[in-house]
Amino acid sequence: MYDENLVNDSLETCRYLASVKDGLTSDGLFNNMARLKEEKADHNWEKILEELDNIVTDDISVDEFIVFDYSGNNTKQQNFPFKIAKNVIMAVLCIAAAFCLAAFINTFVAHQTTIEGTSMEPSLKNNDSVIIQKLSYYWQDPKRYDVIVFPVSSEDSDAGKGGDDIYYIKRIIGLPGEVVQIIDGKVYINGKRLKGDKYSDEEIADPGIAEQPVQLAEDEYFVLGDNRNMSTDSRYQYVGMVKRDSIEGKAWCCIWPFSHIKKL
Repeated sequence: MYDENLVNDSLETCRYLASVKDGLTSDGLFNNMARLKEEKADHNWEKILEELDNIVTDDISVDEFIVFDYSGNNTKQQNFPFKIAKNVIMAVLCIAAAFCLAAFINTFVAHQTTIEGTSMEPSLKNNDSVIIQKLSYYWQDPKRYDVIVFPVSSEDSDAGKGGDDIYYIKRIIGLPGEVVQIIDGKVYINGKRLKGDKYSDEEIADPGIAEQPVQLAEDEYFVLGDNRNMSTDSRYQYVGMVKRDSIEGKAWCCIWPFSHIKKL
C-alpha cells in the first residue's frame, strides 16, 4: 500500500516545483530530493520541500537563475545581462526577418501605389490607393483590358525632367502582333472596330501616332487611359508601346478611399 502522507507530500512538492524558474526540470528536482533524503534520513518530505525552498531562495536572485542537472548539482548558467543581450538579438532577428519578408512581398508579390491624375477616370480617381499584384504574370501573359503599371523614363515623359522613372497606370487595348489604329475617334484592331471596350465610350479627339496603323511587335502592348482625352499613353512617342518585360504588375483592387473599394 502507498503511504498516503508520502503521496500528498509528493503532490505538494510537485505543485511547488511547477512554479520555479525556467530550466528547473522535474527529473532534476526529484533527483535532488532523493539525494537530500538519502543524505539526511531524519528529514521527511516536508523538510525536503523546505530544504529545496531554501536552496531556491538562497541561490536565485534578480540577475540569475538556477538550472538543476541530473546529478543534483546546481549551476548558475545565465546572468541578467546575457539574458538582455539574447532578447535584444532575438528582437533584431525578428525585425530583420519581417523586413526581408516585406521586401520580398513588395518586390515579387504585390505592392501598394497611389494614383496621381485623372487619366484613368472613372475607373480610378486621383489619390486612389491601389494594390498592384505581380503573381498572375509569372505564369500567364497580360490580357486585353488589364490595368497595368509600367515605367516611363522621366527624360522622355511630358514632365521633361531627368532622373528616376515615372510609373504610369493604363489599360491594355492592343495585344502583341495586332495592328491598332484610331479612326474617327474609335479604336480599331486589325481593321475591325473594337466593340468590347466597356471602360470608355467617348470619342478620341487626338489619335496621336495611331492615326496611322500601328503594328505591335510580339512583345508589345498598346495602352490607353480610360479618360481618353485626358491621358498620356501609347498614342504619344514618349510613352509608346509597352514592352512585356517592363510591365511591373496588374492593378488588382482599389483599397482607398472606402467609397472606391472595388476589384479592378
